Amino acid sequence: MTIRDLEIFIEVVKTKNMSNAAKNLEISQPTVSHAISQIENEYNVRLFDRVSKKLYITDVGLRLYDFALNILEQFENTLIFLQSSSTAHNINLGVSSNFSSQFLLEIVDEYEKKENDVSIRVYVDSREKIIEKLNAGIVNLAIIDGDSGVENNLVEPFFKDEIFIISSKDSEIKDKKVLEPDDLKNKKFVFGDLDSVSKKILLGYLREKNIPIDLKFICQNKDMVLNIVKNSDVLSIGANSSFNDDNIIKHRILNFSMSRTYYLVYHSDSFLKNNLKNFVNFIKYKFKTK
Repeated sequence: MTIRDLEIFIEVVKTKNMSNAAKNLEISQPTVSHAISQIENEYNVRLFDRVSKKLYITDVGLRLYDFALNILEQFENTLIFLQSSSTAHNINLGVSSNFSSQFLLEIVDEYEKKENDVSIRVYVDSREKIIEKLNAGIVNLAIIDGDSGVENNLVEPFFKDEIFIISSKDSEIKDKKVLEPDDLKNKKFVFGDLDSVSKKILLGYLREKNIPIDLKFICQNKDMVLNIVKNSDVLSIGANSSFNDDNIIKHRILNFSMSRTYYLVYHSDSFLKNNLKNFVNFIKYKFKTK
């Protein structure tokens, strides 16, 4: 049994059909059938019951499916680790998804031009996944929001990003740069998954003020959040660095502020390497004035 056999098996489980699995994997149906039969014959097990040309996974198949998913994840992580350990890249940087893409490009482009013998590989993922990559040694420096869950690493704050209420240029509050809490009463809102901490802070504040709102949309896609705001009377929250769009108006709330602090996170032994030390100092200096 090979890694490829497990990949084929997983696809058959997902599609419940060998022809569809073959199509998705861009291989022939006999190849799929052979992979499944090979596992069954080699270990004298039955992975599927075939009834009226339909496949029904067995208990053994279900357990193998769980193992196979874990094996493939570990295999992919191993490949990523080996690739990230390549001397082709001096620095492997992990960045949480809600960090400004503009700032990220500036950091990488400016530093590689400044230090033309340094190459940076960037991984962008959820905060949790970036911390996992840091602990696994896949990245040796991380940019994340919040300092929880990284107690065994060196952690330095370097940038505080203000969070605003955002509306369209055609909304009824478009001319109010500073909002009273009552201005938000019964307003429709859209929130994204990346706003979880800021969302909790805002909702807690509104509960204290007895200001009800209508949480109309919850979206995973940041661009969809912005498009909903731009094309409707729905409000949201947005980081100051995340967008520069003339169709969106930013508002503060009177006597209330929200912000998101970003941290540089790395292992103490990694910092001993000059490439990483110089890169960290470059980022800290760059964001002194932001």
